[in-house]
Amino acid sequence: MELKLTPREETRMNKTTKQAYFQKGLVPAAVHGKSVENGSCFISNKNSNHWHRGSRFDVSWHGQDYKASIDELQLDPVSNRLVHVTLHLAGKNEITHIDVPFKIVGEAPGEKEGAKVQQQMDSVTLEGKSGNMPEFIEVDVSSLHAGDNISISDLTPPKGCTWYNQEESQTIATCALLKTQEEAAPAETPAEPAAEGTEK
Repeated sequence: MELKLTPREETRMNKTTKQAYFQKGLVPAAVHGKSVENGSCFISNKNSNHWHRGSRFDVSWHGQDYKASIDELQLDPVSNRLVHVTLHLAGKNEITHIDVPFKIVGEAPGEKEGAKVQQQMDSVTLEGKSGNMPEFIEVDVSSLHAGDNISISDLTPPKGCTWYNQEESQTIATCALLKTQEEAAPAETPAEPAAEGTEK
């Protein structure tokens, strides 16, 4: 997917200026990377409702082609509107490190056994050529029964990539049994009988 980056000179913008750009469908963004100078730009917010941390794009920056991945999305806490994006740029053949999100797929049989799939890790750091980096890594939970889990060691890194500084024993998702109401409720302590008064 291609994304157009429009360089901007302003390092700081007031509320009025930002609002004018938002009305044009433009969002402020920052770019960084090992082989590029940090910079600022605008990007179109078209289709931004499908973006997430790790979304990948083909971009051109100062006449050079790069692979860009989203490092951070900032949303307005009230309107939930996208207000800023941080992009990591790398040459397609450049060895880089990128955080790639996990995507849970499949239906765990354990959920019919009274358990629930719970995701423990949002992403993992990969090392490899930028052009080999996926947008996300699928984690198939269709073999998980109650009490089972999936760790990094159960997955194979995407072709041309390796795990970077990751403990392979780290748990990505579990299929944990849910507590029943009886188990969750604290045990009631029987009330002690009131002491009887004595007559003088």
